Amino acid sequence: MVMLTLEMVRFAAAGGLVATGLACAAQTFLSVIRIPRRRENAGLPELATPVFLFQDDSLVDASASGAALIAEAAKDRSERDALVHVLHRQFPDLRNSLDDLRTGDRISLQSVVDPSLKVILTRDDGLTRISLVADGDSRSAAQTCGDLERASMLEELNLMRLIVRDTPQLIWREDPQGHLIWANAAYLSYADRMMPDGERRGQIWPGERLFADIHPPLPTDPRTFEGRHALQLPGEKAEHWFEVTAVPQDGSVIYFAIDANSTVRAERAQHDFQQTLAKTFAHLSTGLAIFNKKRQLAMFNPALLDMTGLPFAFMSQRPSLDRVLDRLREMRRLPEPKNYITWREQFSALEAAAQNGTYSERWDMPDGQTFRVTGRPHPDGALAFLFEDISAEVSLTRRFRSEIETGQAVLDALPDAIAVFSSSNTLTMTNAAYDRMWQTESDPQIQTHDLRSALRMWKSQAAPTALWREVEDFGRLRQDRPIVRDQLVLHSGRRMDCEITAISGGMTMIRFSASTERLRAPQRPRLTSSEDRLATG
Repeated sequence: MVMLTLEMVRFAAAGGLVATGLACAAQTFLSVIRIPRRRENAGLPELATPVFLFQDDSLVDASASGAALIAEAAKDRSERDALVHVLHRQFPDLRNSLDDLRTGDRISLQSVVDPSLKVILTRDDGLTRISLVADGDSRSAAQTCGDLERASMLEELNLMRLIVRDTPQLIWREDPQGHLIWANAAYLSYADRMMPDGERRGQIWPGERLFADIHPPLPTDPRTFEGRHALQLPGEKAEHWFEVTAVPQDGSVIYFAIDANSTVRAERAQHDFQQTLAKTFAHLSTGLAIFNKKRQLAMFNPALLDMTGLPFAFMSQRPSLDRVLDRLREMRRLPEPKNYITWREQFSALEAAAQNGTYSERWDMPDGQTFRVTGRPHPDGALAFLFEDISAEVSLTRRFRSEIETGQAVLDALPDAIAVFSSSNTLTMTNAAYDRMWQTESDPQIQTHDLRSALRMWKSQAAPTALWREVEDFGRLRQDRPIVRDQLVLHSGRRMDCEITAISGGMTMIRFSASTERLRAPQRPRLTSSEDRLATG
């Protein structure tokens, strides 16, 4: 038995590809001749020399040899571009010369490869005439054109061969039975690497398919096949992933395999990241529901089920946002609206507001629970809703509000006028007696926000006294502030007792009460008994 080397087989395969390409090119050259549509009154004589007649970029007429020259190249491009493509190697400046050609011009270009070959460009009556001329008789010109056409095909064929050989993409061809009949260098390289080190030498052709798990389509099936498959190379732990496409063609199947390692790694990293997020969300006390751009549930955490009571079986079906809201309404886990239409409009606005990141509302449940629901937009049109159980916070706030209201009611019941200032001397609290005394409610022009403005108001309604200086000094002190007591007289004649006291938090309380002390006449000093007898004697 004669054993061939791997290089000989590869050379034979590549040579077969070139021979097949040349045969196809020759067949195309001999059988495929496309004659463009002729323009009336612009016919060209049947010349052996290639002649083309263009109106702007449209081919109006061409000789038979000219039509044959560009027939193959014009299959996937315009006739003008096809002509430039075919002649580019011989005449690199042809395109620029055509662009610069004006009416009445005649330009002659000489081939940079064959000096005996020229192309003549003329323009007249809006038509551009392109003639390919060779030195000698017309028969030698036709022969030159044929050589030019074959050279163009061979050049394109060699370019395709180089691309297929050097591409990192795995390309191979199999017969209807799945036997390998052709492969490019990238495929053969992986086939060598799949063999153990001791068996690589002397291997002439891959004996087995690289992707044994692929079920090829029938060669007569016009549909393509796509899938992702992996190769496990000997001595390597990581798998090599490929996106494989199968295209039935001419009684066989051609396969293309693109490296998908980066895609697989990115998908695995994304999956791991999603798993990490899911584990993190599972320990959150805040309920989370994420809906994709189709408004189907994409992710939720256990806290949402605990808060809303939604069944896991229902949520695992990935319901839409509307279905989730309907289910919550059926379970009485939504604020009950006055009518269903208004409720539906409200949640249509909810979705629009969540897309702008502006939805944030408090839901008061019929059972007394309170949720804060916030909508946040996510990439690709997704929406995330956060459900926070703020029942304890709301209850605490209500209790504090009740205590504040109770304390205010107690202060309003006292007969003394009381004003409380913060550590920064800002007025924080007054009672009803204070408002009546200083007429803060009856006169809207009286605005007191801090101790300084309050002092101006007090001075305007009372007689001058040293008490105001003591009040101002008391407000500036922060420590060791003893209680200050004094009296003041209002312009109405009322005498008031004033007491300034420091309370907790660096705050100051000033209390005004009606004075019980009356003005008395000066009394003489009391005499002793001997002085009394002398005075009466």
